[in-house]
Amino acid sequence: MSVNGKKKSRKKTWVILGIVVLLGVLVVANLAMKRKPKGQKVDVAVAKLDSLVQTVSASGKIQPKVEVNISANVSGRILYLGADEGDKVTKGQLLVKIEDETYNAQLQQMRYALMSTQASLDEAQSQLRRTMELYDANLSSDAELEAKQAAVRRFEADVERLKANVTQAEDNLRKTRIYSPIDGIVTRLNKEIGEMAIGATFSEDVILVVSKLDQMEVNVEVNENDVILVALGDPVKIEVFAIPDTSFRGTVTEIAHSGIVRGQGSAEEVTNFEVTVAVNDFVPELRPGMSATVEIETDRRDRTLVLPQEAVTVRSLKEEKKIEKRTLGGKKGKGGRKKGDGGERSSGMRPEDEPVEVVFVVKNDTAWVRPVKLGIYSDTHFEILSGIEDGDIVVSGPFRLLSRELHSGTRVEYTAPEQENGDEEPAAEVATTGDGEKGETTEESQQ
Repeated sequence: MSVNGKKKSRKKTWVILGIVVLLGVLVVANLAMKRKPKGQKVDVAVAKLDSLVQTVSASGKIQPKVEVNISANVSGRILYLGADEGDKVTKGQLLVKIEDETYNAQLQQMRYALMSTQASLDEAQSQLRRTMELYDANLSSDAELEAKQAAVRRFEADVERLKANVTQAEDNLRKTRIYSPIDGIVTRLNKEIGEMAIGATFSEDVILVVSKLDQMEVNVEVNENDVILVALGDPVKIEVFAIPDTSFRGTVTEIAHSGIVRGQGSAEEVTNFEVTVAVNDFVPELRPGMSATVEIETDRRDRTLVLPQEAVTVRSLKEEKKIEKRTLGGKKGKGGRKKGDGGERSSGMRPEDEPVEVVFVVKNDTAWVRPVKLGIYSDTHFEILSGIEDGDIVVSGPFRLLSRELHSGTRVEYTAPEQENGDEEPAAEVATTGDGEKGETTEESQQ
């Protein structure tokens, strides 16, 4: 055999040996994979820095900020209406005339009575002066003088009473003319010419309504659990059903101090508080009585750590420790509570067997329980104040598994979430000091 033949034979032998070794490695790896216990299939979310807005929603009706009910203070038939519904009116404009014949006659009668009584008073005063002169000359008795003085006092009282009656009659006559107290628009007309206007002190008989439509507001009822989050000056997003695909800016201007109880004594009993929202934008299409919804922005965080709400659940840490210990067979887990978190809870320090808000962080295909402290929240996300870091992978579902069955130390299977592109390095990879300088990479971030 030649030298070249020997070299080819030796090379062939090495190739065959390499193939055999590779096949052996694949077989061993396959067997190891089969022996590896399968994990629970879960959904995951990534903790990330983002903006978060906390809102309170409510619904109510559009109303003018200034709305005046025009009603009569005296009764009578309506003879004149100075505006129709939808008309603009100015302050001081005559709006209503009420039949005044009766009130004019009463005024004349009171004036005549006053004139007659005033004449009687003048006569009584003249007689009193003569009697006093006679009394000084000892030509009149004490009884006569006292009688004349009493007559004067009586007529003086009658004059004052009749003066008050004249003033009242003049006021009633003036009230048969009703003038607009503001500039605005007639938004409701309840009476027609010829109808009776009922003047009453305690029950208002509204003839028409004048409103200032350039200043509108929304009156909503907010549940007692949410009203504590609302503050004067909070910005508001307003949507009106009659004006779709459009929103308007508003501001909270009033918050009631007493509640409104609905369904009292029933299973549906609720307590709400009335909140007034001023519409900041001028919207000509708005009309009193339109239905609207509001979103009151009660708090906002920029660049804060957030998680979907479905990723947060409650667990007893004491019970989770027992289960984790049984699962690991006495071995210490690597993905449990982080050093320095101190078991911080969302409501301060509580007994270890009391349920607290937790998440399950995935490390090396294993879910580890971590207590978290929650901040504000939106409809979909929680702010996480402590317990996890930016970039941590957290179990977010399914609900049945996360709410009851999942425990610390459980192996899991999941589809790796897509990483968002960005210029900044994730906070989970690079630790920073309080002044923003980069510090050393933590052991947790290397896992």
